Amino acid sequence: MRYYCPGCWEDFPEDTAKCPACGLGIHQAWKSKDYVQKLIAALSHREQSTPIRAAWILGKLRERRAVGPLIELIGRTNDVYIATAAVNALKEIDTPEARAFLKTLAGHPTRMVREAAGHINVETLEDA
Repeated sequence: MRYYCPGCWEDFPEDTAKCPACGLGIHQAWKSKDYVQKLIAALSHREQSTPIRAAWILGKLRERRAVGPLIELIGRTNDVYIATAAVNALKEIDTPEARAFLKTLAGHPTRMVREAAGHINVETLEDA
């Protein structure tokens, strides 16, 4: 089992109260966050499957608080699978902000992201 710091995502073999890399109080940091905040933090994890899984869960929860962080994730990642997971989550959350952002992805340089964003209801987009 590996443990991760929610601040710098450094990993270490043992549970520790303070991150040996950045000094963050790990236990207190986790106690101060609710489930959704922890999922949003996981969008920045450096291990590829973690942000994909977090985006999927946020989409299934239709968590409106995740719209901004998911949009930011798409803008900063070079990983097509992470970006596609974020697009799919935004489609499920389906807020006006998410729909408006998805419209902007028509010109995204990655075909997979463009196609994921294109699988949305055109009639709904016209209302946004």
